[in-house]
Amino acid sequence: MNTKPATDGAPDEVSAPDFHTAMTHLYRGEMNRLTVWHVRLDTTSNWAILLTTGMTTFTLGSMMTPHYVLLLGLAIIAMCLLLEARRYQHVHHSAWRLHLLEEGYFRGMLGNGVAAAWREKLSRDLAQPSETISWAAAARLRLRRNYLILVYFITAVWLTKIFIHPASPGSGREFFDRFAVGDLIPSWFVVLSSAVFVLVATLLAFLSNCCKERL
Repeated sequence: MNTKPATDGAPDEVSAPDFHTAMTHLYRGEMNRLTVWHVRLDTTSNWAILLTTGMTTFTLGSMMTPHYVLLLGLAIIAMCLLLEARRYQHVHHSAWRLHLLEEGYFRGMLGNGVAAAWREKLSRDLAQPSETISWAAAARLRLRRNYLILVYFITAVWLTKIFIHPASPGSGREFFDRFAVGDLIPSWFVVLSSAVFVLVATLLAFLSNCCKERL
């Protein structure tokens, strides 16, 4: 590799042309990586939406379909959220690298006198990639942006299903008894666990505003 004196912010052991070429390829590679992970992120969200729509349509369309099928829908949403949180970590990491390049390298090329500390940060991250956002924080962010509305929607459909099938309940006690899952799980447990699930999801979504990100 050429070892002529560096210019334009290039490290001492790398020539300016080599350095700029490497930065260009790194930027293009990270942009492609970000695009790929964004596609995967959208795919998981689409799965969750399609599964929610399909299960609610199937459940409301037949009186014989038990209401607890929609509880399975809530479990599927939770699984999609856990998977999407991991994918969002990759999106956030690529976005952080691109932000670092744009703020440090490209802004420096415009003559704004940016310090060279960005190269050290990027070098350390390329040597030992580290998460720019925790998995829990990623899950909370995706819950707030996409999944909380699905939780509310499927819960509303579930309550509607219990109320209208097989017919409107004659009393509050009859409506409460319909929450039972056969003879296996009593009504009080289903109501309590479902309420806790929705409340915890809501709380975690609001807590996402407190997430600390490296970006």
